[in-house]
Amino acid sequence: MRTVADLTDEQAAAQSRLPGWTRAEVLTHLARNADGVRGVAEAAARGEIGTQYPGGADQRGAEIAAGRGARAAALLADLRRSCDALMEAWHHLSTDDWERPGRSLAGERTQRNWIWSRWREVEVHHLDLGLGYSPAEWPVTFVTRGLDDAFADLPTRAKRNRLPVDADFRIEATDHDRAWSVRVRDPGVVVERDDGAVAAIDGTVSGWGCDVLAWLYGRDQGGAGLRATGDVAVLHLPEWFPYP
Repeated sequence: MRTVADLTDEQAAAQSRLPGWTRAEVLTHLARNADGVRGVAEAAARGEIGTQYPGGADQRGAEIAAGRGARAAALLADLRRSCDALMEAWHHLSTDDWERPGRSLAGERTQRNWIWSRWREVEVHHLDLGLGYSPAEWPVTFVTRGLDDAFADLPTRAKRNRLPVDADFRIEATDHDRAWSVRVRDPGVVVERDDGAVAAIDGTVSGWGCDVLAWLYGRDQGGAGLRATGDVAVLHLPEWFPYP
């Protein structure tokens, strides 16, 4: 909210860093995402299983597109209202409610895990606005959990027809003293912690954790700030396992 406090109509209508999205659409998506998460939380408080987007991907897409052309003042009022309403819904959840599931387009998660999902949406799309916020400003706790989740999700995000065969890569977050081995084997991938660097590898990528995470999220396809050695096909990992 501080970043966009003085947003102009011209800035809102301009393209964001997310291909094909204006800043207005990014802000509208953040507002509708909050509304969807609020609906899931309110359902949990009633003892029900809510759905973030009852109309599915079509509803999500239409709601994002509806933001194109909106004026800055309307966008900011919408975003603040939706964020405040979400916080109010979370405030009223009981201890038991936090363990109730809710449905996203990707599957079910508990209300507790919806907090992480929302945090990730805000951090990543804050970057997408292209208004001076950089991965280096991501909180360390966000980067730490984001790296764990991004690597854990790689196997489920594999695209069989885009995978190379028999490639072993190592990804290192130097400032976190953590590394992962990524063994690509058609039709899937195996990911393991590899802090000891004992396995034979074909290619490596190393850099600050925030830069590694931005790259894995597809927000830095070229891997600026990262160091690649050996088989540079490793730089294509975000393309092989695209993040939604």
